[in-house]
Amino acid sequence: MVYEMDQHQSAKEEIKRIADIAELIGQYVQLKKAGQNYVGLCPFHGEKDPSFTVSPSKQMFHCFGCKKGGDIFAFWMEYHRVSFPQALKDLAERYRVPLPEREFSPSQKKKQELKEQIFQLNETAARYYNHVLTKTDKGKPGLKYLEKRNLGKDIIKDFMLGYAPPEWDSLTRFLKDKRVDMDKAVEAGLIIPNKNDGYHDRFRGRVLFPIHNIQKKVAGFGGRVLDESLPKYLNTPETPVFQKGGLLYGIYEAHRAIRERGRVVIVEGYMDVLALRSYGFNEVVATLGTSLTMDHIRRLKGYTEEAVVVFDSDKAGKGATIRSLPLFLNEGLTARVMVLPSGDDPDSFINKRGLKTFSETLDKAMPIFEFYIDLKVSRINGGIDGQVKLLKEIIPVLSSLNIEAQRLLYARRFSEKSGIAESIVVGELQNFRTSRPPSSDFEKALEKKLSASKAKGWDDIYMLNILIHHPHVIGRLMQNDSKLLLSDPAVIEIFDTINEIYKMDEEIIPSELLEKLEGESAREIFREAMLSPPIFSGEAVEQALNDFENRAYRIKLSESSLKAGDNLEEKNRILMLKRDSQD
Repeated sequence: MVYEMDQHQSAKEEIKRIADIAELIGQYVQLKKAGQNYVGLCPFHGEKDPSFTVSPSKQMFHCFGCKKGGDIFAFWMEYHRVSFPQALKDLAERYRVPLPEREFSPSQKKKQELKEQIFQLNETAARYYNHVLTKTDKGKPGLKYLEKRNLGKDIIKDFMLGYAPPEWDSLTRFLKDKRVDMDKAVEAGLIIPNKNDGYHDRFRGRVLFPIHNIQKKVAGFGGRVLDESLPKYLNTPETPVFQKGGLLYGIYEAHRAIRERGRVVIVEGYMDVLALRSYGFNEVVATLGTSLTMDHIRRLKGYTEEAVVVFDSDKAGKGATIRSLPLFLNEGLTARVMVLPSGDDPDSFINKRGLKTFSETLDKAMPIFEFYIDLKVSRINGGIDGQVKLLKEIIPVLSSLNIEAQRLLYARRFSEKSGIAESIVVGELQNFRTSRPPSSDFEKALEKKLSASKAKGWDDIYMLNILIHHPHVIGRLMQNDSKLLLSDPAVIEIFDTINEIYKMDEEIIPSELLEKLEGESAREIFREAMLSPPIFSGEAVEQALNDFENRAYRIKLSESSLKAGDNLEEKNRILMLKRDSQD
C-alpha cells in the first residue's frame, strides 16, 4: 500500500524514528541475528527455513519466500489485519506519539468506526456480564457453577468472566439505558432483531467468556449453558473483529509465558484454559470450537518453537488432532500430542491429579506424526483390505506435505509402523500426486515466476544493486541514459523514481522511496535489492559504470541511425560518432 503524504506524515515519521522494527516484530516472530539483519520463519506463509528478514538499519522487513514486506506499518497491517489508519493509531498509542485530527476517506472512516464501536460495545457488554456475575443475585447460578469448577475470584477477574441471565432482554435493556446504537449492537453479535419489533439478547442463561485479541480488546464471546440444553457452547457470530479461525482463547494472557517457556499447550475449551491457569500453568491457549488453522499456527510459531496438542481423548478430539498434522508439518512448527486417559479432558485431569502429574504426562507427549500413525495402524482390521483402507487414509495426508524429502521420510516411518512395503507406500504417493491436476493458484504462481525470470535480465539486477549500494554514482547513471539497458518494468519504475528524487536534489531515503513506488512488483524487487549484499566493490564499480555507459551510447547511436533513414548527411554524422566512440 502506498501511504498518503498528508498531515499525518510527521507523526508517521516520528513513530518510525522512535520504533525499533526488529524489537517490535520480535514480539510476534522469533528472530535470530544474522550479520546486520535478523531472520526468522515468516508468519505469513509456511516455511521450514527462515527467509523472513528484518533490517533495523533500513527499518524494513521482507520475506524472500512469499515476498511480503515493507516498514513497521506494513507489518502491523498484515499481521493484525488492520487498515493503515488503524495501524497508525495503534502504533501512535504504543509509542506515545500524538496524532493530529484528520478525515480519512468515507469508506476507511466507516469501516474503522464500525470496528472501534464493536470493540467498545463488547467491552461494555463484558463489564455488564461480569457485574451481573459478581455483584448481583442474578449471577449466583453462574458463580455457583464456576466455584463448582474450582475457579476462584482471581481467574474470574483476570479473564473478566461473566453471566448472562436467562432473560430475553437483560443486555438489551442495559444497552438502551446507555443509549447505545442498537443496530451496531446487532452488528457486534450481542443482540438479535425480533421478527416484529425490538431486539432480544443472543446470550441467555450462560456463563460468558470474553475473547480478547492479542491487543487485549474484546473481540467476541463464548457462552456455556449450565444445564444439558443445546448448543452447549455458543459463540459470537462472525463480525468485522471476530473470526474464529484467527483467534485463540487466552492468547493475550499467555503470550509472554509461551515465549518464556518456549512451548505452547493447545487445548479445546475455555474451561481447559482456565483450569490450567488456576493451577499456575500459564502457557496455554484454546481454539474456539473449531479445528486449528494455518492462521493459528503461524501466529503461535512467532512465540515458540514447539506446540503440544492436548485435545480430548474422544473420537472428535483425536480427529481434530489428526486434521492439524499437515498444518504443523508444513508450517515448520514442532508438535507433540499429550494423550489423556479415556474420559478425561485437561480440566478434569488436572483437577483430579494435580499440576505435577499433568506436567509429567506433558513431558511424555509423543510426536504428532507418531501419534497419527499409531492411531491409524491400531484401527487396521488385518489383511489386505485393512492395509488398502489404511493407505487410502494416509496417502492424502502425506501428499499434503510441501517438502518432498519430508514426504519420503514420513513414508518410510509409516512403512515401518504399518508393515506395508516402503516401495508400495512411495509408489502410491507418487501416483496420487501425479494424478491430481495442478491447482490454478500453483499454475498462476509458476507462470508469474517464469514471466519474472524472463523479464528481468542481468542489467536490471546489476544496475539496481549499484544504485542502492553506491548512491554516489546515481547522477552519472541518470545523465548517461543507462535506463536504455533496463527491460523489467518494475526496475524501470524504481529507476524513474530515483531519478525524480535526484532531480529535486533531495536525499534518497530507502523507506521514503519505497512509499513512492506504486507497483507491488517494484516494491518487492526494491526490498530484496535493499537487503541483498553489494555485487560490486572498488574498481569493479567503475568498470560496471563504463560498461553501462558504452552500451547505452551504442543503443542511442543505433536508434539515431534508424531515424536517419536515407539522409546521407545524418548517416555521415553518425559514422563519425561511432568512430569517435571506438577510439
